[in-house]
Amino acid sequence: MTKVGVWGGAGYTGGELLRLLSAHPGVELAQVASRSHAGEAVTKPHPHLRRLGGMKFSAELDPAGLDAIFLAGGHGEAMAWLPGVLSKGKALKVVDLSADFRLKDAAQYPVFYGKAHAAPALLADFVYGLPELDAAAVKRASKIANPGCFATAVALALGPLAKAGLGGAAQVTAVTGSSGSGASPSATTHHPAREGNLKAYKPLAHQHVPEIEAFLAKIAGKPSFALSMVPVSGPFVRGIYAICHVSVPESADLAGLYASAYADKAFVRLVDAPPDLKTVTGTNHCDLHVARKGTNAVIIAALDNLVKGAAGQAVQNLNLMLGLPETAGLEAVGVYP
Repeated sequence: MTKVGVWGGAGYTGGELLRLLSAHPGVELAQVASRSHAGEAVTKPHPHLRRLGGMKFSAELDPAGLDAIFLAGGHGEAMAWLPGVLSKGKALKVVDLSADFRLKDAAQYPVFYGKAHAAPALLADFVYGLPELDAAAVKRASKIANPGCFATAVALALGPLAKAGLGGAAQVTAVTGSSGSGASPSATTHHPAREGNLKAYKPLAHQHVPEIEAFLAKIAGKPSFALSMVPVSGPFVRGIYAICHVSVPESADLAGLYASAYADKAFVRLVDAPPDLKTVTGTNHCDLHVARKGTNAVIIAALDNLVKGAAGQAVQNLNLMLGLPETAGLEAVGVYP
């Protein structure tokens, strides 16, 4: 059994990792760390994880006893913490769920994340982990930068077009649930402020845009889509609902393109009507719907931001790195309604 540890396990994403790993047939959840909850039972912030009732948070992970680690702390924490761990010489598989290693250009971090990168020499070591569109690179990797939740939805929506050599302007409106803002409440995530409400934020300036554009260019082998994205805070807890508008040649066979791209992909479902967000809640699935009228096309993506947009995809990436079935630990059905 591969021994894994979770660093930053007290938040919503950390809780999803613990939920998935605790039932994973191929790994042993050996350590869970949280500086803010050190010494406390895992069930204190995650009362639903009763099967982990005997486990407590440590302040740090001990890499000597681990084969793989998930980093689920806040942005900026992994880049400060990881170099010291790797300097001890332990050969670890690493999946970072923060934004710390998603961008290859260190100069972009002050622009999009407000701080200089603390470990720029490590950026080249990380592979951007979106398995449906770049599985071969994930399988070869030892360090994965897990995509952001918006980025996962939009890249899955536009990836088949990029791989086919299409590109240009893409207008995206994407609605997200409150869990994407983390467990600590704020004026924008407090439920009374969000219930029955919609509010756009960071229009045309969201930090996930450069990682999406860079990844689409990578799989296309050339510059692909330029995004204009408007994120919207939605009045629900879980989910990303992304609507992507693009122009395509009238000769493009979109149905065939998407059917071919995702024919053997366990976690992407092509649906005949605009997807229902509740049908993906709690699952590692992304539902996609493609509509067109002449040269105008709309691709709609729905996924759970905490699972396919974070923890589930992280487990999926580790499965591929370890040579396990891609679906291991991720086959549970969701809940509906």
